[in-house]
Amino acid sequence: MRNLLRFCLLLFILISIDSYSQHYKIIYKLIYKTDSTADKTLTKNMLLELDEGLSNFYSYDFYKSDSIYQINSKLGKEAFQPIPDSNFFVIKNNDKSTISKFYNFPPNNTIYQLDEIKNNFNWEILKEIKKINNYTCQKAQLKYKGRNWIAWFTKEIPLNFGPYVFEGLPGAILYMEDSKKNYLFELISLHNSSSHKINFFDDSNVINVSKKEFDKICLDRYNDPYKEMRNDGVLIENSSGELNKPNINQMTKEKQKFIKNHNNPIELSEAIKYP
Repeated sequence: MRNLLRFCLLLFILISIDSYSQHYKIIYKLIYKTDSTADKTLTKNMLLELDEGLSNFYSYDFYKSDSIYQINSKLGKEAFQPIPDSNFFVIKNNDKSTISKFYNFPPNNTIYQLDEIKNNFNWEILKEIKKINNYTCQKAQLKYKGRNWIAWFTKEIPLNFGPYVFEGLPGAILYMEDSKKNYLFELISLHNSSSHKINFFDDSNVINVSKKEFDKICLDRYNDPYKEMRNDGVLIENSSGELNKPNINQMTKEKQKFIKNHNNPIELSEAIKYP
């Protein structure tokens, strides 16, 4: 009951707002499967920031880490800038009608940036109505890049936003999931706030690539995931303290199996076709 009351109070301030003239922070809970054939799910909170002409969607854990980093930096304390979690990381420039998506492969610090034109989502708004957290919500459905989505939005919050890249409904999306239940978003809080400026990436680590170039990067990584280790002649210490050459071929087979089993991106039609 306390959480529900807090949710309603946070949303109440938006009832008379009809633009992004102020800064908003929205938190969505994301539950998803990296392996569509398994029952295991992962859960993380994602932060959607709305500002004039821009919106950012990224990990809430990174937001908290960056806030601590900025406070310590201002106090003159030793601080290490956190590395962004690039899963589902999206920056939308509404003025330029562009979307930038970011990807990386830890422990490599290189960030790959893919730019594209914003989508005009072909939503089908249905007649079905139900209550979600005391808000009257209406059902809508959408086909997007290999997945069929169901969303529940409310006109009682007159802002056009949703999780990840999704938008375009006459109200805020409170709940959204795909038909196979591989991805689920649930809005858990929304409020006005001061802008939190983040230098998300060190520009020297960001490489702008096309989709074709990114696919090749992924395939190269799949074909030889331990290329650097192989070339550097790295030795691994065993339980007895002895240094031995790792079995790169066996490690490669295991890594390739893992990559193929965890090839369930939110944009399913963009999944890499591994051999």
